[in-house]
Amino acid sequence: MSATRRAALLAATRLAAGLWAAASAPSWAAPQPASGFRRGVGVHTMMNWGRLDPADRGRYAAEPFSGPAYALSDAVIRNIAAAGFDFVRLTLDPGPFLQLEGAPRDALDAQLGATVQRFLAAGLAVLVDLHPNTQVPRYDPVQWLRSTEDPIYLQYVATVRRTARLLAGLGSPAVAFELMNEPPYGYDRASVRRWQVMCEALHAAVRAVAPDLLVVLTGAHGGDREGLAALDPAPFRGSRVLYSFHYYEPYPFTHQGVVADNGDSAFWRYFSDMPYPAASVPAELVLETVRANVEDDARRGSGRGRPAIGPAQAQARAYLATGFDRARIARAFDEVTAWAQRNGIPPDRIFLGEFGATRTYGSYRASDPISYENWLRDVRELAEERRFGWAFWALGGHGGMSLVSEDGGSSLDRPTLRALGMRTP
Repeated sequence: MSATRRAALLAATRLAAGLWAAASAPSWAAPQPASGFRRGVGVHTMMNWGRLDPADRGRYAAEPFSGPAYALSDAVIRNIAAAGFDFVRLTLDPGPFLQLEGAPRDALDAQLGATVQRFLAAGLAVLVDLHPNTQVPRYDPVQWLRSTEDPIYLQYVATVRRTARLLAGLGSPAVAFELMNEPPYGYDRASVRRWQVMCEALHAAVRAVAPDLLVVLTGAHGGDREGLAALDPAPFRGSRVLYSFHYYEPYPFTHQGVVADNGDSAFWRYFSDMPYPAASVPAELVLETVRANVEDDARRGSGRGRPAIGPAQAQARAYLATGFDRARIARAFDEVTAWAQRNGIPPDRIFLGEFGATRTYGSYRASDPISYENWLRDVRELAEERRFGWAFWALGGHGGMSLVSEDGGSSLDRPTLRALGMRTP
């Protein structure tokens, strides 16, 4: 079946197919979060994945975030504000802040302050998110979150304190600070307890220098809802905080086309035009698309070749068998709501810190437009019904999850804006 014929059948099939309101006061009083952190977008290209030292790839360059790759045009910032977003979630690679000393380290603080001020001047609030990555092994969080006594963890606590002082010094209620993105532990009882201790220490480091700064906290377990449910919020009562979780379910849909190497995710690269809701397209059309994608990759000499057809189709069948739909998302969000209720946390202090899906554009082979819009709209609407703030992932970069229409461009994708309930040009 040709690609054109497959697309036509998918479109025709889809076209044919057709809370918690706080009833009682919280059990403990706490300051309410500032307005301005309700609808946001992640900015992951300005101060993350810093340049490495050409002479030593195990170290960052002295000016890690300089050069065209880290630039963001005024036109993009204007378009974000014009669309109706009220904040950006600015990701920050902590590695250079941990490594550099003296004047280069001071320059990083100055760059961060200037970047935040630039968004504030455009009328956007700013959530600064410490967002470790793996490119320098010494600063890979999997290495240093293993112990509360690890020297890098202790440096990290000091960096959190210093950054909090900087952000508080800007004197704006439209600035918030997220202390750790997606902690890569919390899959057993011991590491859940360890993250609780670490989270309390990081929070205390902020409050020592910034009593009123809005702080975003997350559970472990990769920052998902299970991690949040395992977090004890009692130590943070009375503190001005938001509680974050990330949502990308179902992964065979949200990560279709992504190249990965581990387990079931190794077959995501062969997925495209996966339906949402899962039952909205006949299974034979989905499986035929998977087959065609495997064969296309084999002809190009990439992927695992034609023997991958069977396992890839098996993974696609497993997704289709779930019948995943809006009701499944609602149940997941209700679990978060129930955790908040049990702990007397107002719903507007829950923060959906990341959600997104790959879409087909440029060189990316991923969602069809109808399923993509449906999933985004369902997640956004269900979050808003429960009064959760949210941040879409992401403004741009590489990987296929993008608000800008094309990599490196300044216009924003209209279907994405529609699904997010934002203004379109």
